[in-house]
Amino acid sequence: MLILFKNGSAFINNQFQTCDVLVGGGKILKTGKISESSLLHSHLEVEILDCKDRYIVPGFIDSQAHMAGGSGEAGFLSQPPRVAIEECIRGGITSIVGCIGVDTYTKTMSNLFASVRAFREAGLSAYAYSGGYELPSKTLTQNLSTDILYVEEIIGAGEVAIADHRAAEPTADQLARVVVDSYVAGTLTRKAGVTRVHVGPAERKLQTARDIFERHSIFYESLYFTHMDRSRALVVEGIEFAKKGSFLDFDIHENDLHTWYRFYLDEGGLPEQLSFSTDAGVATPTELWREIQKCCINSECKFEQLLPHITTVPAKALKLNTKGTIFAGCDADLVTVDKKDLEICDVIANGKFFMKDERFQFVDQPFTMRRKSDWYGYRSETTLN
Repeated sequence: MLILFKNGSAFINNQFQTCDVLVGGGKILKTGKISESSLLHSHLEVEILDCKDRYIVPGFIDSQAHMAGGSGEAGFLSQPPRVAIEECIRGGITSIVGCIGVDTYTKTMSNLFASVRAFREAGLSAYAYSGGYELPSKTLTQNLSTDILYVEEIIGAGEVAIADHRAAEPTADQLARVVVDSYVAGTLTRKAGVTRVHVGPAERKLQTARDIFERHSIFYESLYFTHMDRSRALVVEGIEFAKKGSFLDFDIHENDLHTWYRFYLDEGGLPEQLSFSTDAGVATPTELWREIQKCCINSECKFEQLLPHITTVPAKALKLNTKGTIFAGCDADLVTVDKKDLEICDVIANGKFFMKDERFQFVDQPFTMRRKSDWYGYRSETTLN
């Protein structure tokens, strides 16, 4: 079936322009002025959506989520649950990258891989980093390089921890070994081969990363630093790395993204090197979009200024070349947003509706899912059929 989005304001080349978007076969087929009558006369099955009061934007990319559940640091009862597909759809997330954190014992690569596969079976795009906080990494195939080489879904290493009391600080040589192994495996498979680095609150900040650049031939873009919104000093230090090619990421734990984003820009941070992620398992996937909305209100940022941080920037950092943008040939991952209140209306992933007019549409095989969750602060009961 073809889907034609008519008269919307599409986010193309980092700006909004009034145009139509035609989707079919899981891909974006055409953008621009598209004849509705010609499509109807083609005898193809076509669904037409009038989007004159909506923005049409790329599906959002969550570059870090604890898909198999977070670690929890107050006993087993405190462990957050697995990330639910429903919550990602509510937040407009069509691509997600899973990781393991401090707990690599009860949250294993096998757990994570199963969660990634579940998302893929549902029709979303899902990937994973291999490893966890400590080094040497605990992997799926017992080797980081072969994880990336032979497992389609694994696109890099991480999240490796530095400057954090919950993991022994790796030496420069240890961290460099991971970065190089990930990079080489990435070049052999045309994957990102990036190393996701968790930066903790310790005074060392990025010192270990600085050491590896001084002692080894490492490309700056091979490191993708997350939790960079811990302190002003860390943001300033991160900007130095970003200007040399590293990618930075802000999480949404404290619901103060607008404050850190404004500070980042004021300090001369490069917008094209910064992404936002949920780190879901602590925050919820839906909160990412709420933080974008707040940024539009509280920091006086334009909507089009914020969108790249959850679309084009993570796509570039992770070499997801068919994601994060609206061009012919790219994956048909699209979200429509009401122009009045910036509420998400429709979510399309790989050319299929997952949500239409705020109603879920995404299950092919009949089954019923009833989910009641107090962890996320709301109660949800949804029947899918």
